[in-house]
Amino acid sequence: MPIAAVLVAGFGSLMLAAVASVLILGLVSASTNTFALLNDKADLALAGVEVRVRHQLDPARDMARFVAGLIERGELDPDDADRLTITLRGALAAAPDVTGIAFTRPDLTGAQAGRLNGGLQAGAMDMQGDGSVPPEVLNGPSRGAAAWADPFWLKEASNSLITLYQPVRRDGRYLGQVAVGVSLGDLSRFLSVLYVEQGLNAFVLYDRDHVLAHPALVGRSFDFSNKSDGPPLPRIDQVDDPALAALWTKGVPVQALKKRVEGQSVHIAGDDYLFLTRSMAGYGQQEWIIGIGFRESEMNGEIQRLVKTGLAGLAILLISVAVALFVGRKISRQVARLAEAADRVRAFEFQTIADLPDSRLQEMARAATAFNAMVAGLRWFETYVPKALVLRLMRQRETQGDGLDSVQREVTVMFTDIRGFSRMAEHRSAADTATLLNEHFTLLAACIEAEGGTVDKFIGDSLMAFWGAPEKQEDHAARALRAAHAIHHAVLDDNRKRAAAGQEAIRVRIGLHSGPVVVGNIGSANRINYTIVGDTVNVAARIEELSAALQGEAEVIVLTSGVTAAKGVGAAPLVRQGGRSLRGRSGTTELWRLVAAEDAGHAPPPVAETGLADNRRVLSEAGED
Repeated sequence: MPIAAVLVAGFGSLMLAAVASVLILGLVSASTNTFALLNDKADLALAGVEVRVRHQLDPARDMARFVAGLIERGELDPDDADRLTITLRGALAAAPDVTGIAFTRPDLTGAQAGRLNGGLQAGAMDMQGDGSVPPEVLNGPSRGAAAWADPFWLKEASNSLITLYQPVRRDGRYLGQVAVGVSLGDLSRFLSVLYVEQGLNAFVLYDRDHVLAHPALVGRSFDFSNKSDGPPLPRIDQVDDPALAALWTKGVPVQALKKRVEGQSVHIAGDDYLFLTRSMAGYGQQEWIIGIGFRESEMNGEIQRLVKTGLAGLAILLISVAVALFVGRKISRQVARLAEAADRVRAFEFQTIADLPDSRLQEMARAATAFNAMVAGLRWFETYVPKALVLRLMRQRETQGDGLDSVQREVTVMFTDIRGFSRMAEHRSAADTATLLNEHFTLLAACIEAEGGTVDKFIGDSLMAFWGAPEKQEDHAARALRAAHAIHHAVLDDNRKRAAAGQEAIRVRIGLHSGPVVVGNIGSANRINYTIVGDTVNVAARIEELSAALQGEAEVIVLTSGVTAAKGVGAAPLVRQGGRSLRGRSGTTELWRLVAAEDAGHAPPPVAETGLADNRRVLSEAGED
């Protein structure tokens, strides 16, 4: 349905019935609804705490798998102490939520890296003869999967850590295990922020008696180095939260409205508190308990506010319906404009997108401003990134998934160059030189993209393009020859216009070659190009370079290897030039020259006059060579 119909009908006719019904039901069942809303709020808070805990601990699992994978694949030698130490330090530097990482060999030696006093420290590790070796280290050979250990006290960091142990095997042989430790001290700081922003007192219990995280723990320090009665964590009576301390001794079970959530009501010091808790598994045999606590008097305040809101809402209901109809029509128009513009963005039609107008609605105004800024940036971005290439990569991703890894592919490569460009640019200003190049490359790119080619890069006055990737093109050689033929005609037509304007003609050299290349995303970590590499690229560049000696007075010369000529038979008129030596390569390469009617008089004669059937035979033999 159109959004205009939905908004007008929903804000108009449906609002009268819906809002009135909600108001009546709200007044009748205020306490139940309010409790449900508070329960939803608490459930969201519980989910947020769980997500935060997992986000802090899951990087440890990922890091352990990464380091273990390096060793299992043979990319990292566990006996190379220096490289092992460097790898552990680098892995730790990339994960700020992780406190320490170590690799222990079967003989209890290895390397470790950790955060201490605000910095990273790494070095060798030797636990031979140490009587306090954790049992998880000793039973590593008998475990087949990663396992979380119980919290332990790290004296050097004055904090409790939870550790993941990941066994490492290669070809069934036990090589050791990776241990990754995470401090839960930051979790209490997150819960204190939650308390300030939302007024919810959230906590995480290791078991019914010990606390992993609580807002009251921020800024407090404990020494559990000699604690023997349980894990190295504070007890619930050490957290300065009397209601929490009485949770299990004075709590009365109450019904919670959410699955997996348990409710407890606690009366202490004249106040009634409601606690909602649920368990969280995945970090050891002991399930943790996530909880939220708040005063029940806050619920009564919510009920009173709900009643007042209902009465006020009933008085302005009719006015709201009229305003809703008006606002719905205004929003629908703006959303429709935004949707239409978004469709044009999806189609990469950036130049045809009109600026979205401002709005009196803050969110719509922000959306319009952000969208206009995005389109302006995309228009600039479009000038640096080949739109046709991006569209083809997007279509390939839709059909093949994220299959953009580097692969070997059969392609045809084109290099172009302006002969005598340095002399031409010597007497031009920088702006005139840039204008000349922009007009020239626009002319060439149009011919290349018309045949489904990809403009790879501009190198000074040269251009590199290829066919056959990212989409497979069985006729890539024929496409390249047709594009070269089109460039030939386009340059001659442009030179006639330049001559009429009293300007110097542009003389162009083009080289083509077909063969295997590596194609894919190649570059640095922060800048990647979709490009090709391989000997085929070098041969195409050498052919274009050689064409300078054969161009003579012709305005355009197109040389192609025998391989391209054989694969693209009939795509363009070609004349055989025989075998030629290319710079930096041994032997000779069979070359063919594109000859159009406009410059047939400038082209050298073929090596041997042949008919159409003979040309096909020679091209076939050249392709086999």
